[in-house]
Amino acid sequence: MKRIFLFLFLLAAQFAFAQMQLATHEIGPENITTDKIAYLPYETVPSGVANFDNGSRVFLRIDLSEYSSVDDKVLFLSYALLDTIRLYYDNGNGISLQQETGQAFEFDKRKYEASDFVFQLDPDVREYYFEISSNKPVVLPFQVLEKDKLNGTLSNNDFFFGLYLGIIIVMFLYNLVIYFLTRDRSYLFYILYLLTLGLAQAALFGYTDRFLFRSWPYFNKVFTVLSGALVGIASIFFISNFLRLRTKAPLFRTLLYGIVVLDIIGITILFSGYEAFAYKMVNMVALSGSIIAIIAAVKLAQGGYKPANFFLIAWSVFLVSVVIFALKDFDIIPYNPLFRRSMLFGSSIEVVLLSVALADRINQLRREKEYSQARALEMARENERIIKEQNVELEKRVEARTMELQEANEELQVTLDNLKETQTQLVDAEKMASLGQLTAGIAHEINNPINFITSNIKPLKLDLSEVYEIIERLENLPEEASADDIKQAKAALEEFDYDFLKEEIESLVSGISDGAIRTSEIVLGLRNFSRLDEDVVKLANLNEGLESTMILLRNKTKDLIEIKKEFDPNLRDIECFPGKLNQAFMNILNNSIYAVNAKHYEEGEKPTLTLKTRLVDEEFVAVHLIDNGIGMDEETKKKLYEPFFTTKEVGEGTGLGMSIVFKIIEKHGGRIELNSEAGKGTEFILFLPMRQPSEFA
Repeated sequence: MKRIFLFLFLLAAQFAFAQMQLATHEIGPENITTDKIAYLPYETVPSGVANFDNGSRVFLRIDLSEYSSVDDKVLFLSYALLDTIRLYYDNGNGISLQQETGQAFEFDKRKYEASDFVFQLDPDVREYYFEISSNKPVVLPFQVLEKDKLNGTLSNNDFFFGLYLGIIIVMFLYNLVIYFLTRDRSYLFYILYLLTLGLAQAALFGYTDRFLFRSWPYFNKVFTVLSGALVGIASIFFISNFLRLRTKAPLFRTLLYGIVVLDIIGITILFSGYEAFAYKMVNMVALSGSIIAIIAAVKLAQGGYKPANFFLIAWSVFLVSVVIFALKDFDIIPYNPLFRRSMLFGSSIEVVLLSVALADRINQLRREKEYSQARALEMARENERIIKEQNVELEKRVEARTMELQEANEELQVTLDNLKETQTQLVDAEKMASLGQLTAGIAHEINNPINFITSNIKPLKLDLSEVYEIIERLENLPEEASADDIKQAKAALEEFDYDFLKEEIESLVSGISDGAIRTSEIVLGLRNFSRLDEDVVKLANLNEGLESTMILLRNKTKDLIEIKKEFDPNLRDIECFPGKLNQAFMNILNNSIYAVNAKHYEEGEKPTLTLKTRLVDEEFVAVHLIDNGIGMDEETKKKLYEPFFTTKEVGEGTGLGMSIVFKIIEKHGGRIELNSEAGKGTEFILFLPMRQPSEFA
């Protein structure tokens, strides 16, 4: 044991930093010009290592007079977490800026490929001035080194961190493989903890500046705090899962999740620009989380939970290394490479111990599982015995119950037959109701042009009789009519107002023609709508089907509802049951007309129905039926296709219309999409296949 302590003492002494005369001056945010730097009231730092709180702005004077020569020497600052460093010297004409570096600048601007900071010394200069500011703690362990020794120091730093990184990578890959083999969430949280821990240590020693964010100085400045918060969050999830806090100590689990919330708040504060405050907050949160985790582990260890013992040992080693790392910053213990790397050593031991703890936890879980399986087997055998004893009694009860069920089934079959018959009657009633509405509409539609024709016939007869009379008078003129005879004939024409008579006859004939054409359109629309061959799959044009349906509904829409038609003129015919599709269109449009008639429109609004067809792809076409009526709420949309569900008044609907629509579209192998909002309107989208299965052909 004495030899070990002696070895550590010699190692610390070997790497102790050389003493030099340092003088510091800490100021607030006031402006200090370059010419005033040499005249600031500096205070001497006897230990050779100055340290300040985070958020500090420090001016430093270094006197190298005690060195006989600084040829081939550099000034080495073995601390990576400084935002801005400006090096000044006296060139004989005043103070000049020699070098500007730090995490606030791109890494490629540094003169040396080092994670820490290296400054070239001028043989003719013995006094240097530094202006240093950082949102993290300012620790200034300066050392004058020969260039050859500098290379060795940098190599040693890279070697030890590479060794640490190798341990982290090995542990990461090892536990990743174990996770894929066991699917234990503890390993997943642990590998996340390893990942964030490695990044945090890399940020602490400046390796993220060097390898990850060379060209992103902003990330260099904030990543130390960010990685600290992330490793805190990852460790809490790991601790909670590893110690089973959900079941064994739920109060501590809640407290630790509160720490997660505080870490997230700290990250938010960090990216809001308050970096110094965020650094302090994340450190305080980490300390609080560590205390809570240790107390929880002690409680569980006292309760006999073995993994808590492993956790306490591993966590204690790491915390001791953290304490050593902090003490050297406050000059309580020597600032040397051994103590500076204490967190690397402690963290390496911790991750190895936690990996061992996880393996032991898996073994414990396996033992618990085997015990549970044995208990389950014993219970299964007992249950088997009980089941055998009950089987005899159950068989008797089953036999009796089977007889009862058979009787009930016979009664249910009779009831089902009655229900089917009733359903058929109701569907027929719905069809008859629709037929009645259709018949009334057709009668009204045909009656209008017929009345128009009838009302024009009588005045046409009167006009024709006058024409006949004029013709008769002209026929009675002698072959050699005198001037008086011709004069009398013209007077007769003027008496009958022949020009007006001619215009009136043309108008009446035109009206009769329009009425006849309108009647023909209605009859054609009815023929297209009815399609008595509806039970046979045929090629049909959906545009024509919608047109014929709207013709039959014209008496309901009239001029009160605006009809917009956006039909695809290139829409191809599809295989379908035309009559059934027309019936589906009729049911939906009837509901749409009811919806727009039931709505009170604001000034400037108008009831509108929009009919649109489009080709979806090579297999489907779509029909959009849109209204701006009263719309539907969520409860209505859920029940829309249920038989006998209706929102209309009693006597206005049977509740079977949309159920029939659903079955028609389903029979075609299509689907319905519904978009509706109460008070704004409804859109039905019917997706229909271009071709029907061969079984319908």
